[in-house]
Amino acid sequence: MNGGAFPAMDFAKYEALGNDYIVIDPSGTGFVPLPEHVRLACDRHHGLGGDGLLYGPLPAEEGFRLLTFNADGSECPQSGNGLRIFARYLRESGHTEADTFTLHSSAGPATVRVLDLDAGTVSAELGTASLDSRAVGAAGPARTLLREPLLAAGERWEVTCVRLGSPHCVIPVPGRNADEALARTVGAAVRDHALFPDRINVALLDVIDRETLRIEIFERGAGYTLASGSSACAAAVAAHALGLTGSRVTVRMPGGEVEAGIGEDGTVTLTGVVRPVLRGRWAAGLGRRLAEGALA
Repeated sequence: MNGGAFPAMDFAKYEALGNDYIVIDPSGTGFVPLPEHVRLACDRHHGLGGDGLLYGPLPAEEGFRLLTFNADGSECPQSGNGLRIFARYLRESGHTEADTFTLHSSAGPATVRVLDLDAGTVSAELGTASLDSRAVGAAGPARTLLREPLLAAGERWEVTCVRLGSPHCVIPVPGRNADEALARTVGAAVRDHALFPDRINVALLDVIDRETLRIEIFERGAGYTLASGSSACAAAVAAHALGLTGSRVTVRMPGGEVEAGIGEDGTVTLTGVVRPVLRGRWAAGLGRRLAEGALA
């Protein structure tokens, strides 16, 4: 397939609390997920629209493998909601009849469980988290990124950074009206901060009580999003490390809420609802707009 051309092919779209992903199954298609193709597919004016794209299933020795892409065309090592969405897609598309199986992403294997297919409740084990600056990809000497001072958007913040598949910067904002406007302003400034050479996902954190968190999210590859499973879990890990919560919390986001738990072995589990949005077929000539420079 030449660059910029979309073949006619089927797709599916799912959402988890407004965090929406396009699913493209490579079997029987000529689609190659080049960055410009992903950007076009995820564009909400010229394409279908989504926070990202899931490409799979791909061959794996055990379970299934997928590639996850952000809306800007960059690859995402692991998406918590992406894993859960892909698990429901595999069940509903007949790729498996099992309720528990393994998904392999660039971040490694994850166990997923379809707890209630009709209700769409799916859980995913995202692995263990690290607050080590080297794992997060932060500049400077090796250290634990807990209550790290950071100047951004004209203010001083105390941030806690977590590697959980992808890097996350969690910023407690007690007493602040953490809304979309603040998330966009602070999120963009922190995402592109010199401390994070490869950029970072940002979550503004408000601790409601020891069992409940609220966050606003600005992702490094998608910008402001209504929900993010990985960000929700990173916020839970950060709040627990700061001594603000127990090991299991409800995380509220503009799109809805999920459950995040930290096991005795450190494994972080995400549980919530996944919903199908639509299935359809790409028009064969969709990619002509790329050749004409619409999204180049």
